[in-house]
Amino acid sequence: MSHTPKPFQFEQLLHSPIARLRLIGKIEGATLILLLFIAVPLKHIFELPIGVQFMGPLHGIAFLSYLIVLIECISGGGFSKREICRLSIVVIIPFGPFFNEQFLKNHQSNRQIS
Repeated sequence: MSHTPKPFQFEQLLHSPIARLRLIGKIEGATLILLLFIAVPLKHIFELPIGVQFMGPLHGIAFLSYLIVLIECISGGGFSKREICRLSIVVIIPFGPFFNEQFLKNHQSNRQIS
């Protein structure tokens, strides 16, 4: 009798607020980079505003989603004031959410152990 592995379920990826914050942080970081380094130069150098017209709202949705999930994480407790400041500020810095990934991963691991 062979054991078939369980198929990957997207819900596993989003099982906790911190896991959601990690995922949305990556999405928000990617949209900010695309907006700043591709869409805005296309608009101002080549007069092609379509990139900003598309990426601007997409980044706005990602940014607001990050803030909503951040509030969810903070309200769950377990973060110091300094960590809350870090999580709040890093989202407005290009590449910031990617530098924050290891911090959130460690925080998530520590909470699962506790």
